[in-house]
Amino acid sequence: MPRADLRELLRNARREGRLPLIMGVINMTPDSFSGDGLLSGNFSLRDRAFRLIEAGAQILDIGAESTRPGSRFISQEEERSRLFPAIEALEGIPVPLSIDTRRPEIFREAIPYGATLINDIGGLRDPGFSAILRANPEIMAVVMHMKGTPETMQNAPFYKDVLTDVRDFFSERASSLEQSGIARDRLIFDPGLGFGKTAEDNFTLLRHMDSLSGKELLLIAPSRKRFLDDAAHPLSPEERDIPTAAVMAWCTLHGASLFRTHRPDIAFQVRRVLQSIQGSGGG
Repeated sequence: MPRADLRELLRNARREGRLPLIMGVINMTPDSFSGDGLLSGNFSLRDRAFRLIEAGAQILDIGAESTRPGSRFISQEEERSRLFPAIEALEGIPVPLSIDTRRPEIFREAIPYGATLINDIGGLRDPGFSAILRANPEIMAVVMHMKGTPETMQNAPFYKDVLTDVRDFFSERASSLEQSGIARDRLIFDPGLGFGKTAEDNFTLLRHMDSLSGKELLLIAPSRKRFLDDAAHPLSPEERDIPTAAVMAWCTLHGASLFRTHRPDIAFQVRRVLQSIQGSGGG
């Protein structure tokens, strides 16, 4: 069965009032912050993928390098050894495939396996990604804001105005990529919740989401992140699913185009109920 076309999915969902699309997460890591790293135990990857799709995932995002706070780069060889057996196992999966990687060469190697979305936490600054996008007009890309690197980003992050910083970043990256021949409608912008930001920074960005979305495609990825904890009562990753649902409900009403989530079933039900209340259907 051929994979669904991501650009067509987005166009149809926008026309029919069925945004945000739901991106299910597959972590091929032993140390995922969310507790779901598939290298940490026995698993059937295809079963996991089909469970995510049955739960509501319309896109699968697969990554093989942890980018949690404090994590360090792994070698290209290690990333490849984790990622490509998994991609091969997903042959025939009908939904678009996103690759969460900082390395253009890794993504380029994944294209023959059906990869159609670059998910780069580095904001597409590596010119190798621009070259891929110019050569492959069917491919889209996530442009994410991050201050610092995963290893250092939560070491006392500070902004004079986090909202202005993220807005300016979106504008600069869109302009630079357009000048290199990448149309703006192929870009999905991600404010990078939890990436070099305090809890209040994250909530400020959410509070002002309307000013971030505008005409842009906006990816929101709050799933199981630590900023959702009550300061007095830290939560387990699974306990963060309820506060994640609250964030997704807010973002559904304020311009999100996509969610990246470990629990597509929750995202699906949040979207369904809110769209039913609004009178735009659901599902």
